[in-house]
Parts: sequence; C-alpha cells; structure tokens
Amino acid sequence: MSTPSPSPKLSGLSQFMDRRSFLRTSAVTGAGIYLATSKSALAQGEEAGRTIKCALVGCGAQGDRIRVAASKIKTGIQWVAVCDIWKYNRNPVARRMEFENKHQVTGPVAQFETIEEMLEKQTDIEAVFIATPDHLHAPFSRMCLEKGKSVYCEKMMSNTIEGARDMVKAGRENNGIFQIGHQRHSNPRYIHLRDKIIKEADLLGRVTHCYGQWNRGVSASQPLGIPKNQTIPTEMLAKYGFDNMEQFRNWRWFAKYGGGPISDLGAHQIDMFNWMYGTTPVSLFATGGVDYYDGVDGKAKFELPDNVMCLYEYKLPTGTMRAYYQVLTTTGSQGYYEKHMGVNGSAIISESPTSNQVYAEPGQDWSKWTTGENPILVKAPDAIKNKFWEHTRSWAKPAPKSYAVSGVAKAVADARESKALDPWEIPVTLDVYPHTPHVANFIEAVQQKKPEHLTCNVMDAFKSCVTVLKAYECLKTGQKYTFTPEDFTV
Repeated sequence: MSTPSPSPKLSGLSQFMDRRSFLRTSAVTGAGIYLATSKSALAQGEEAGRTIKCALVGCGAQGDRIRVAASKIKTGIQWVAVCDIWKYNRNPVARRMEFENKHQVTGPVAQFETIEEMLEKQTDIEAVFIATPDHLHAPFSRMCLEKGKSVYCEKMMSNTIEGARDMVKAGRENNGIFQIGHQRHSNPRYIHLRDKIIKEADLLGRVTHCYGQWNRGVSASQPLGIPKNQTIPTEMLAKYGFDNMEQFRNWRWFAKYGGGPISDLGAHQIDMFNWMYGTTPVSLFATGGVDYYDGVDGKAKFELPDNVMCLYEYKLPTGTMRAYYQVLTTTGSQGYYEKHMGVNGSAIISESPTSNQVYAEPGQDWSKWTTGENPILVKAPDAIKNKFWEHTRSWAKPAPKSYAVSGVAKAVADARESKALDPWEIPVTLDVYPHTPHVANFIEAVQQKKPEHLTCNVMDAFKSCVTVLKAYECLKTGQKYTFTPEDFTV
C-alpha cells in the first residue's frame, strides 16, 4: 500500500472542524498532534491521558510507515518492541524508532523474531500494531486480543472473508480496543466532505454515481527480489505458511497470503463508497485479470489479477447510486482519487491534496457556505479543469489544435454539452502523514478504554472486506453477484 509524501505540519483543521468531527477529541498543534481528551475523560484523571506501551509486528514497508506516521504524535505512545521473522527488516525499524521516534522511546527497543515470544516475554505491552501479510492478520489479532492487548491491524482485515469474520468474533470475545487501518475514516478532509458537504449542507443533492481509481504504473509494482548476502529465515517462513522467499517478499500477489491490488489499494477507496453513505452495496459486476504479470517475455508470473474493474449498485434513500472502481497496474496516468457526483454538484477528493475540489452545477449558489468562522467551502483560485491535458503534469503533450493552438479557431461546443461548473475547494488541510490521525484516534481510544471512540471499528471494516473480496467471486463466475444481508452479518 502506498501513500503520498506529507508536508511537515498539520494546519487549518480545528477552525473548520467541530471538536467531535476532528478525531472526536484530538487537539492540533504545529508539527504534530498532541493527544487530548474530552472533558468527561479528563475527569477520570491520569488514566485518560496516560502513555501506552506499544509494539509493532511486521517491519516491512507498511510497518515502517506506521512508525513514521506515529512519530508526528507528540504524546501518549511509547514504543517498547518490534517483531519480524526477518532481521533484515526488524533491526532497521528498531533503530529508526530509537532515533527518529526518540520522543516515544525510553530505552532500547526490544526485538523479537516471533509474536509468540514477544507476547510471552514483553508483558508490559498494552497495544499491538499489526502490519504483517494479510493471511496473518486474523490469527495474530486473536492471539493479541486473547492476551489482553488492544490491536491496530492494517487493512485488509484478511485475505479471506472467513478470516475477517473470525476477527470480528475475536473482538467480541475479548475486551481490547480493536481498530482496522482504514485511515481515511480519521482524515479530517474526508470527515469534512462526508459530515459537512454531503450530509449537513447537502450540496451535492441526490448522488447518483461515484467513481474511484488507483492507476499505478508497472515501474511502481515491480516484484521484490532478495537482497544479496542476506540470511533467509527458512524455518520461520515455513512456520508462518510461506512456501519460499519469493512469495514472502511478494505476498500481495498470491491468494494464499494477500488479495492483490484490488485489496491492497482498492480497499481504501471502495471502503469510502460504504462509509460516505452509511450502507453496503446490493450488487456487483467485476472484470479483470493477470494482464501484465503473466510470465511472458521474462516478466514475473503472479496469480492474482493486476487489473480489476468493479461496478457496485447501492440503494440510498434518494434512489439508486452506482459506484465504479478501477485499479490498474499499467500506467500511473491521472493517479488516484474518488469522485462523488450528484445532481447539484460533484466532489473529488484524495489523500493527495491535488484532489480537493467541489463543483457546483449551473444555478447553484453556494456563497452562503463560505461565511463565518467555520466555512464549509472556500472559493477555488483556478478555473475548473475538465480536460486531463489542462492539469499540471510532468510529461509534455501538445494541446489539441481545436483548443489552444495559435491561429486555429477553437472548436464550437456541441449544443448538448453542459455549461461549465463553478469550482470550490474543501477548506481543510492535512499536513501530516495520512495515517497519523488514525493512529492518534486508536491511542486515544486505548487511553480512554472506549471502543466507541474508534473511527473504524472491526465490524465496519468487515463490511468493507466483504465488499472488496466478493469481486473475486465475480471474476471466477463472470456473473453479477447479488449481496444478501447475511453477507454482512457476523
């Protein structure tokens, strides 16, 4: 899973978000987040604001990304241990914690090869962050919860619906706080779009369509090799279900361990279709396949599809809504974003700040939403850019002659073409890592011992897991899948 590089500070949040909407209770300052608590929590004394001793299980790219995101949280976290079966990953992350997260470390960070050893010997751990391959999410989450720990587990919940269902059961059977890493749930920009623009002001009107994409070039998805002169943990690979080092390094591409790009990338965005409108789909079409990594001409051969396109149907109180999603391993052109299209307006948003616009249809007057201390919108500085060649880009392409070439008349617009839309922007800026608010939300819930404080509890994540993984059933049968209430029930 990839995320954009952040700016060094968090700004412009509390003035546009009410306290409950922004991380429920988080305070914002300068270059990071200081965990705060609500008045009711503060009344409980030191318990609410105490430091939580944390461990990280899984020290690959995503585990290290959690560590970096957590570094922007100024209070409340103490790293005491890391765990990974491969020292090549484990040791550097422990060292980085001690130097780059030094405000969250009081001594050497303990290193463990197995989670069983870590839970047995490091008994002071209160919260565990799990960033392992997907097939280990369910057993590791249950193991930690049964040991009395709280758990932050990365998405997808599991590579199987059965594994995800067991995670819900494990959460119910134990008392720990259990958060799933769908970090957009805690992103103040996404919260503002959902709670203020779509719900409170109803600026989009009836939403009939949503669109999401994550286009990734082949160069960004190359298979990982084995570094030279590195000891291969053969026994550990077998212990945790890996057939060989190649599969361990590229687990996302194999059904035994992961869910491919539709799970790795699409899970974030398909989840937003459910979350924005508080419901689940009624049907699904999907198509896709292993279009690039097919083993031909010296390319790697993977078993999970590298290109997938899905069409979901939702039933909202206002009528039918259809949501289209594509994940491509072909080109990074036009990047990644989600778009919500209604009869009165449309909104485009992404974790990347380049997608932050709300467009009013002709005849809509949104000026009243820009006034006061907490405006819902701000006026966009630029004209609307409907054509992809109008956007800033790193590659050069001449504009079509009919649009911008000197001496050539501009094309006459078709009479059926809609009038230009009125551009506005979401007035919220997130200048820390996308995961930072979500980690902060989890730590606050652990401090307060309040599962209801979580922005993404395990049951909501389970519904997203079903929504995503059912695409594979469509790919196998070539038929439309009709969801039932039982699909989303545990």
